[in-house]
Amino acid sequence: MKEDASEQAVHEPEPRWRVEAITLETVSRLRLGWSSRFDREDVGQLVFENPGLSRWIPDTGEYVVGGPWRHRREIASVMELVAPNAAVALLRAICAAAGEAGKHLIIASEHHESRQSRFYLEAGYELVEEIVIYELMNGSSSGRERWSLRFEEVNLGDPKEFQALLELDHQSFPWLWWNSREEFLNYAESFGVNIYLGRDRAGRPVSYIGVTRFRNWGHLDRIAVDPSLQGQGYGLESLDWAVQSLTRSGARRIGLSTQARNLRSRKLYERYGFQRVPAQDYALFGQWLGPQEPMS
Repeated sequence: MKEDASEQAVHEPEPRWRVEAITLETVSRLRLGWSSRFDREDVGQLVFENPGLSRWIPDTGEYVVGGPWRHRREIASVMELVAPNAAVALLRAICAAAGEAGKHLIIASEHHESRQSRFYLEAGYELVEEIVIYELMNGSSSGRERWSLRFEEVNLGDPKEFQALLELDHQSFPWLWWNSREEFLNYAESFGVNIYLGRDRAGRPVSYIGVTRFRNWGHLDRIAVDPSLQGQGYGLESLDWAVQSLTRSGARRIGLSTQARNLRSRKLYERYGFQRVPAQDYALFGQWLGPQEPMS
C-alpha cells in the first residue's frame, strides 16, 4: 500500500476529537487543501443534498466530505478526507452518519485517498474490492472487419432502449457496480463518452460497451455481456469492436480497469493482449451498514 507521512498516528491513543456535522453555515469556515477536488460551492451542494453526512473538527479544521457512490443513493462515499491527525475519528464519524441516513454501505476509495490500509482497518472498514488496471499499446486489434453483432450508439432518450441498457447492466455486474439511471445520464454527458448496444440478428440486446475517447488515448469504461449468452464469443467480439473503434479514432493506448476477482474478464483481456499496470491498481475499503449484498 502507499505510504502516508502520518502513519504513527495510528499507534497513538486517539484524542477526544469534537466532531460536528458540516452545515451550509459552516462550509465557509473550511480550509480546503490546495489539492482539493472541490471548491466551497461544490462542498455546499454536497452538504445540501446529503445533510449530516459530511463532518469536521472545528478545533483543527480537519474534515471529511461525503456523498453518494456513483450516484447510488443507497451507498455513501468518502469523497474527500483532509485529516493529518484525525483520519480515523472522521472515518468513524462519517460511517455513523451514513448508518443514521439509512445507507447500506459506505465506500472509501484508495484511488482518492492514498493512505495506508491500516487507517481504514482501524476505523472499522474492510477491504471490499481490489481494482486492477490494464493497458493495450499501439491500438492493437484482431483485424476483424465483420461481427455477428450490430453495434449502435444508445439513445438514452428512448425509454425502451434506456431500460434495456439498465437491465443488461444489472444482469451483468455485481450489485456494487450497478449503474443507476442518474449515473448513466451523468456518464453519457461526460466529454468523449459513447455508449453502444450490441444486438444480435434478431435485434436482442446482447452486450453493451462504454468508451471514452481522448486524442491518442482511449479508455474502455464498461463492457458487459448478457450472462445467459456468455461462452458464445460475444465478449471477445464486443471487446474487439471497441478496440477497433477507439483505434480508428486515433487511440494508440487503450486502458481499462476491472475487479481483481473477475477472473473471466481478466483472462479475456490478457488473451487479447492487454497488459497489467500494477502501479495504478487501487483498493476500495468500506463498511456494510445493512445486509451484505453479493459481490460476484
